[in-house]
Amino acid sequence: MAGTATATVTSRKGRGIVRVDIDLVCSGGAVSAQSIGSFFGRLVGVLTDGTAGAGATMTTTADILLTDAATGAPILSDLSFATSDFYRPTAPIVDSAGAAIAAATTANDINRDIFVAGKLNIAIANATTTDSGRLSLIFAEAV
Repeated sequence: MAGTATATVTSRKGRGIVRVDIDLVCSGGAVSAQSIGSFFGRLVGVLTDGTAGAGATMTTTADILLTDAATGAPILSDLSFATSDFYRPTAPIVDSAGAAIAAATTANDINRDIFVAGKLNIAIANATTTDSGRLSLIFAEAV
C-alpha cells in the first residue's frame, strides 16, 4: 500500500459541523485509497495545507481524489494540492445516469452542493516520493 492517511474527526456533541483532518504521507509519490470514516450531509469546505507534517511539503502537482468507499464513485477531485487553499466545493448538475448536463451559454449557477452519506476514501496521486500534507474536510450534517 502506498502512503498513509490518518484521519482525526472534530465535532461538537450530536450533529452539526464536523471537521475531519487527514494527515497524508506519500510513499512513492502517492497514497492509495484509504478510509477516512463515515460522514453524512453536505461537504461545505475543503482546506489544503501542503506544508503540514514532518516530511517534505506536498507538491502543487499532487491530485486529491475523494471517493465513495462502497462504489468507488468520485465525489471530489482536486488536481492541485496548493500550499494553502480553502474553498467550498460544488459539482455540476447531472442527469439520472450521473452524466454532467451541458448548460446553455446563458445559464447561471449550474453547480450544486455535494452531499455524502457513508464511508469515504481518500487518495493522492502525482506527488513526489515522500511528500506530506494535511487535507481538512468540513461537513454540515442535518440537525
